Amino acid sequence: MVHVEEVEKLSEVLQVLANPIRLKMLALIAVKPRYAYELSKYLKLSYPLTHLHLNILEKAGFISGSYVEGPRTKKVYRLNDFQLTISGEVLKRIGEKLENP
Repeated sequence: MVHVEEVEKLSEVLQVLANPIRLKMLALIAVKPRYAYELSKYLKLSYPLTHLHLNILEKAGFISGSYVEGPRTKKVYRLNDFQLTISGEVLKRIGEKLENP
């Protein structure tokens, strides 16, 4: 679990989750691991756009991709375990760090 204690990091995490396409991808991957092509068909997106969003989710740590061997090597994406809680206490700690760098 990642503990966000800085405004910049919190902002990055929230920006990743603020996109409805990425939220839909997370929801579909939560049901079962998915291939990029499968997600592009469900969401009616081009493959390049699907891949772009998957890279953002993977870089942020919400999903992990691994290659599956076969006639064609494919990358399957799985949901990483995460919990997102923004409490007043977390915001207070961030504020205190801003007051006293």
